[in-house]
Amino acid sequence: MRFSTYRKTLLSLTGLSVAFYIGCGGGNSGDTAGSGGGAASSSGGSAASSSGGSSSGGNGGTLNLGGSGNSSSTGGTGVIDPDAGCATSSLNGTLIPANLLFVVDRSGSMKCNLPQDGQITANCEKFPKKLHPAKPSKWELTRAALESALQQLQQGGNVRAGLVVFPADGSNCTVNKSPNVPIANLDSAGGQVTTISTFLDNETPGGSTPLAGADIEGYAYMLSQWTKLPGNKFVVLLTDGFETCSPSSLPDLLTKEVPQATGIGIRTFVIGVPGSEDGRALLSQIAYIGGTPKSQSCTHTPTPANVGDCHFDMTTSSNFSQDLQDALKKISGTVLSCELDVPQNPNGGGVDPNKVNVTIDGKLVSQDTSTTCDKADGWQYNSTKTKIELCGQACTNAKKPNATVQVVLGCPTGGIF
Repeated sequence: MRFSTYRKTLLSLTGLSVAFYIGCGGGNSGDTAGSGGGAASSSGGSAASSSGGSSSGGNGGTLNLGGSGNSSSTGGTGVIDPDAGCATSSLNGTLIPANLLFVVDRSGSMKCNLPQDGQITANCEKFPKKLHPAKPSKWELTRAALESALQQLQQGGNVRAGLVVFPADGSNCTVNKSPNVPIANLDSAGGQVTTISTFLDNETPGGSTPLAGADIEGYAYMLSQWTKLPGNKFVVLLTDGFETCSPSSLPDLLTKEVPQATGIGIRTFVIGVPGSEDGRALLSQIAYIGGTPKSQSCTHTPTPANVGDCHFDMTTSSNFSQDLQDALKKISGTVLSCELDVPQNPNGGGVDPNKVNVTIDGKLVSQDTSTTCDKADGWQYNSTKTKIELCGQACTNAKKPNATVQVVLGCPTGGIF
C-alpha cells in the first residue's frame, strides 16, 4: 500500500510549505502562520507579485493602489478613498477551487438492505445479499445520494471531483492505486458528473473492507496530482464497516498518514453507513484527526469500538437516504465556501491582519466576526489567518460572472472607505 513511499514524499512536501508572516508594514515582527494546509494550496492572490500596486492573477480588472499617497479608484459610495495614503497595494484575488476524492466502500455488505428494512447487520456480514429484493440496498441508496451531491457541487462551480471504490473490482482486499474516475472539473456541461454516475451505476458490491489502504492510496493520489490540482483538497471516506483486511495498518493510519495529510491541507470527511456500528471509534478518530470533526468536543477515543461521534454517523438513522443526502449537503457547503489565500506583501515584509480590506467590484466588504461564516455576511479569517472566507451575500457576489475580488493591504480594516 506504499505506506513508506507515500510518507517520505509527504514529509518532503511538508518541508516546502510557505509561511505567511503576520506583521506590520514592511517589518518582520509578528507571528508566523499558515505553514500547514493554507500554505500548501496557493492560488490567485497568494502568488501575486506587484510593483507600484499592479498585480497578477485574479479574475477581473485591477484597482491600482501604488505607493503611499498614490491610491486611486473608480469613485462612488463604498469604494476606495483616493486619499487613503496608507494603502500600499491592491492584489486581485481568485476564489480557491476545491478538489474532492470520494473513497467509497463497495464491499459485499453494501448489497444488503438497511436495518430498518429488517436486515440485521451480523446476518448481512455472513450472507451479503438483500433480505428483501424489492427494497433498495445500501449501495443503491448510497449511489443515488452521491449522484445528487455531485449535481449540487456542479451547480456551485469551481469544483473538481473524482471517485475510487474499495476493494478493487474482482478482489477481496486489494485497493486501487489510482481512482476509478480521476479528479476532473465538474463543469456546466456535466461530463464528469455523467462519467462518475455511469461508473457507479455499473458497479456491483463484493469483497471485504480494506479501509486503511484505500484511504492512504487516496492521499497518495492527491499528493501525486498536487500541482495539477491547485486549491483546497478533500477526501470523503464512506463505509458501512471497519478495517477487515489489514487491522495492523490502523496505528500507522491514525498516527502518521492521516495527520500528515491534514498537515499539508488534505481534510478528510467520514460517513459511517449502517453496518459501521463497531467502527464508530475508528471513523470518529479519522474525522477528528482529518480536520473535519462535527465539534471540537466530540468523542474520538480508541475504545470502546462502538463509541464515537466526530464523523457523520448514519447507523441509527431512521431515514438513511435523507440523512445521507443531508450529510453530503453539509460537506458540499464546506467545499463550496468562498475562500481566498491571504496574499504575500508585494512590497516585502509581512501582512498585518488588522490592515487588510476586501472589495468586490470596488466596493467594501465588511469584516463580520459576529458569528460563523455560514451565518455571517461579509468576510472572516480562517483560524490561522492564512485564508479569507467570504460569507453570505459576499460569497454570492464574488461568484457572479466577471466579478472582481481584491485584497487591499496597508490600511486599518474597514477604515479607508
